[in-house]
Amino acid sequence: MKKIGLVLSSIAIFFTLSTGVTAQTTSTTLTDANAVKIAASASNHFWSALHGYKNKPCTEERTFEYKGTEYVYLCPDFDTKAELSSYLSETFTNSAVEKGLTNYGYITYNGKLAHPIGDGFSMLEWSKAKTKLVYQTTTVRSYEFTVPTVDGGSVKRTVTFYKSNSQWKVNKFDAVQ
Repeated sequence: MKKIGLVLSSIAIFFTLSTGVTAQTTSTTLTDANAVKIAASASNHFWSALHGYKNKPCTEERTFEYKGTEYVYLCPDFDTKAELSSYLSETFTNSAVEKGLTNYGYITYNGKLAHPIGDGFSMLEWSKAKTKLVYQTTTVRSYEFTVPTVDGGSVKRTVTFYKSNSQWKVNKFDAVQ
C-alpha cells in the first residue's frame, strides 16, 4: 500500500512540475519581472548596435567621410543591415528596428554597414529597474520603469511592448537607451 502511495505521489509531482514548466515557457503573459529582463536585453542590443559589435570591438580602421559626415563601419558581426536587423529583432519589433536604423543614420557604404560616429554608453542599470504597468491589452503592454543610474540617481522611462507571434518585444528602438 505504501508503494502504491509513493508511486501515485511521484506521478502527481511529475505532472505538477511538468505542467508548471510548460505553462511558464508557453505563457503569453508579460510579467513585471519579464518586462525588466526584456528591457535590459533590449538595452544591451541597442548599445551593441551603436558600438557596432556584440562582444568584442574590431581593431581595423573603420572610419570614412560621406556627404560631409564622419561615419564608422560596424564590426564583422554586423557587416550588413540584414545581420544587424536579425540581431535587433531578438528584442525589438520589426517596425522599431527599421525606424531605429533610419533615425540613427545607418547606411550601407561599399557593401558594409556604417553609421555616423558618436560616443556613449549606458548609464542605466535596467536589470535593477522597478516597473509599473500603465496600459494593457492582449497584445500591447506599456510599463513605466524607474531605472537606477550608475551614479546613484534614477530616471523614468515608459516602454511599450508588443506581442510578436508568441514573444513580447520592445516597440521603440531608443526607449531603453
